[in-house]
Amino acid sequence: MLSIPAAAVFDLDRTITRFGTYTPFLLNARPLGPAMLWNFIKGLPTLAKYHAGRVSRAALKETMLRYSIAGAQRSQIEAWTDRFATRWLESQIRPGARAAIARHRAAGDHLVLATASFDFYAQVFAERLGFDHVISTASVWDAGDRLCAQVEGDNCYGEAKLAAVKAYFSSLPASARVIAYSDHHSDLDLLRWAHEGVAVNPDSKLRRVAPAHNLSVVDWDVADAA
Repeated sequence: MLSIPAAAVFDLDRTITRFGTYTPFLLNARPLGPAMLWNFIKGLPTLAKYHAGRVSRAALKETMLRYSIAGAQRSQIEAWTDRFATRWLESQIRPGARAAIARHRAAGDHLVLATASFDFYAQVFAERLGFDHVISTASVWDAGDRLCAQVEGDNCYGEAKLAAVKAYFSSLPASARVIAYSDHHSDLDLLRWAHEGVAVNPDSKLRRVAPAHNLSVVDWDVADAA
């Protein structure tokens, strides 16, 4: 069994990065030309249903894949991922996130990236930022190694993310201290589950409830706020 002094769980989108990654990744892969614009229009009914609470986030993500990069070979996805991660690591990582990751790594802590982002690019971000483990939304590939417009299992968001994190940590020492970082209210239960929860540049709902749940609030757009 892995022996660690402590563990740190980081959300990716808008916690480590300044903005969400999914739509920018798709647009990096397939720029918004006439064909992509038409596909965007075809996806609008699903987007409207999502905002009305009639379809799930997983279904919305699958629709976005269907009208963008589904069917691409794994080698092509890897090339797009490499280009996207390189650009974002240069310009879209909050300086406080870099400082916090470096601090935990220097302390010998176990670093876990827990994100609703798809595994095919979350893994690359994790490797380049020095994480030890990744918990993410699993993609589906066909027999020809082409990406399918599907989510395997649960979309790693909210309750599903917390369940996946708990399942992973069940293999680690019970005594390990866990600190969790996130920007979004959907991760409130994760932040409360950790020994220490930190609201990073939080959305309005998380900022409002943070004091009642003893959560620290930090601004990672400032390097020394880690």
